[in-house]
Amino acid sequence: MEKVRHLEIPLENIILATKNFDKENFIAKGGFGSVYKGNLQSSNGVIDVAVKRLDPDSTQGKHEFMMEITTLSSYRHKNLVSLVGFCYVDKEKILVYEHESRGSLDRYIQNPVDLTWIKRLKISIGAACGLNYLHDEVGQQHRIIHRDIKSANILLSKDWEAKVADFGLSKIAPANIQHTFLVTAAVGTYGYLDPAYYYTGVLTKESDVYSFGVVLFEILCGQLAFLEGSGFLGPLAERKYKENKMDDIIIPNLREQMKPHSLNTFAAIAYQCLKPDRSERPTMARVIEKLENAYEIQASLKAPEFAQVGIWGTKSSGGPQNIWEFILKKDHKLTMITIDHGDLIYSLMFTTESKGVLYTSKKAGGWNGGETVSEVMFEDDEEIIGIDGTVGVSRGAYAGYTIISSLSFLSNKKIHGPFGRVTNNPFSVPLDKGNFGGLYGLAGYYIDGIGVYMKASSDEITQVGVWGEKSLGNPENQWSFQLERNHHLKKIIIDHGDLIYSLMFTTEFRGEEKTSNKAGGWNGGDIVSEVTFTWDEEIIAINGTVGVSGGTIAGYTIISSLTFVTNKNTHGPYGSVTGTPFAVPWDKGSFAGFFGRCGYYIDAIGIYLKATI
Repeated sequence: MEKVRHLEIPLENIILATKNFDKENFIAKGGFGSVYKGNLQSSNGVIDVAVKRLDPDSTQGKHEFMMEITTLSSYRHKNLVSLVGFCYVDKEKILVYEHESRGSLDRYIQNPVDLTWIKRLKISIGAACGLNYLHDEVGQQHRIIHRDIKSANILLSKDWEAKVADFGLSKIAPANIQHTFLVTAAVGTYGYLDPAYYYTGVLTKESDVYSFGVVLFEILCGQLAFLEGSGFLGPLAERKYKENKMDDIIIPNLREQMKPHSLNTFAAIAYQCLKPDRSERPTMARVIEKLENAYEIQASLKAPEFAQVGIWGTKSSGGPQNIWEFILKKDHKLTMITIDHGDLIYSLMFTTESKGVLYTSKKAGGWNGGETVSEVMFEDDEEIIGIDGTVGVSRGAYAGYTIISSLSFLSNKKIHGPFGRVTNNPFSVPLDKGNFGGLYGLAGYYIDGIGVYMKASSDEITQVGVWGEKSLGNPENQWSFQLERNHHLKKIIIDHGDLIYSLMFTTEFRGEEKTSNKAGGWNGGDIVSEVTFTWDEEIIAINGTVGVSGGTIAGYTIISSLTFVTNKNTHGPYGSVTGTPFAVPWDKGSFAGFFGRCGYYIDAIGIYLKATI
C-alpha cells in the first residue's frame, strides 16, 4: 500500500464530488457495484471523474481492487484508462478514474450512425495499441495479461479515442522467455473467453488476442458477442468467414460504408485472432499493422505531407465559413499574393502558375474592405522563406476583435512588407528554402488568425526556425535532439541564469531512459532546472527571447529565455526574458525535437515537427 499511498483520496472528497453518490450522477451498474460521474477538486483544478464504488458483496474483492490500483498506477498509455486515485476506508473500496464521456464501446456496437466504419477502424487501432503496450512495452522483464478484454471494458473519450479499462483480473507474467504462460483458474467473460485457456487453465498473452478477435468481430458486424437465439458471435463469425459469407452477419447500413478491401483486411486479422492453435494467433503488433492497413484503404490515405505551425491571432475555430486555407499544389509556383489592408489585414488572395496557366484562390477574409490593395509579385526563382507579422485589435465599426494587424513575406530575394499596421505583439516564422507549403487560418471581416503549412521531407519531418544566431558555425557548434519513434520525452534539463547555457533531453521507451548529449554548456549558469513531463504530456509550443550575451563572453546573439508549453502546463520561463520575443505553437502530436547552434551558450534554437496532414 505504501507505494500507492500518494493516490489515496479522502472519502469526504469523493462524497463531495459525486454529491453523495446522487442518483443523477449514476452512470452504470455491474457485478462489481456502481459507477458515478463527478467533479473532483485536485491540484490541477476541477477534473471530471468516474467513480467506481465496489459493492461489499461484489465478486471483485480486495485482490482485484489492489490489482487495478497497482496496474494503473504503474503503467501509463494514451489508450489505457487513467486512474486518478482510490479510497479504501472500512468497507468502502472506491476507484476514481478520469471520466471518458462516451462510456463503453458495447453501447455503440449496434449503432452504425454514431459509430461509422471509419470511427470503428480508429477505435480498433487505439484499443489494439493499448493491449500491445500491456503485452510488449511495459518493460523488458514482464508483461501484463488483461484476462477480461471485451467491448464493455473499452471506454471511449469525447474524441472517440479507445481506452482499455478494468484491470482487476490482470496478471503480471515474465516477458523475457520465448513462450510466457501461467497456470491459473480460467476467468473472464463467456463469449470472449479463449477456449484453450478455459479447457487447460494455461494462460498466455494469446488468450487476450482471442478475446480481442471477438471484439473485432463485434465492431465489424455491428453485433454484440452474445446473439439472442444464436449463441456466441465468435464461433458464428469464424464459420461465416470460412464460408465467405460475412455479409450474412454484418448489419446492412454498416456494410454499405465499407470498401471491400478494407472489410477483407479487417476480417482476415480478426479471424486469425480466433485460431484454435494459439501459436497461429498474431501478436498485437501484427494486429495493429493490419488494422492500420484497413484504415488506410478505407480512408485512401496518403502519407502526411505538411506540418501546421501556428496559429497567431484568434485561436477559436469559429464556424466553417471562418476557416480558410491556401495549400501550394505540387508543380505549382506562387507568383502573387494580393493583400487588402489598412490599419490591419482585411483579406488575402493567392495566385499560382503551373505549365503556363494561372490559378487564383478564393479570397480569405474581406467581408470588410481596407484602404489599400497591394500586390506582391514573386520572380521565377523567388520563394517564401519566412513570415513575420503582428497581432492587434480591430477598431472602427467592428472593434475589439483579435486580428492580424500586419504581415511581411520574406523571400530568398527580398522582404515584402510590412503591410498593415505594426503593433507590439510580433510573431516570426523562419523556414528553410523549399519548406513553404501554404497558409491557413480564420477570417471574417478581417484576417483573424494565420498559420503556416510546412512541407515535410521524405521522413515526414520538417524544420521550423531558427531563432537566435543564424550562421551554422563549425560542426561542434551544431546540436540536434530528435525524438525517436514511440519514445516519450520525459525530462529537459536546463542550465540557465541570465541566458540559456545548455539543454539535455531524457526520453523513455518500455521503461528504459535514454539521455542525449548536452547541447551547449561550454560555460555554466547559476541554476539547473529540470522539467519533468507526465506520461500523457507533450510539448505543443515554445516561447522565448533572443538577446545578447554579457560578462566575459559578451556581445554574442544567444537565446536569453525559454518556455515550454504543453497540453497540460506551462514550464518556464527559464533564463532572463530580455531581447526579441518569439512564440511558436503547433498541433498536438507534431513535436519531433529541437535543433540549433551552441557553444558557451545556446546560441540558436529551432523545432523539428512531424507532418500530420
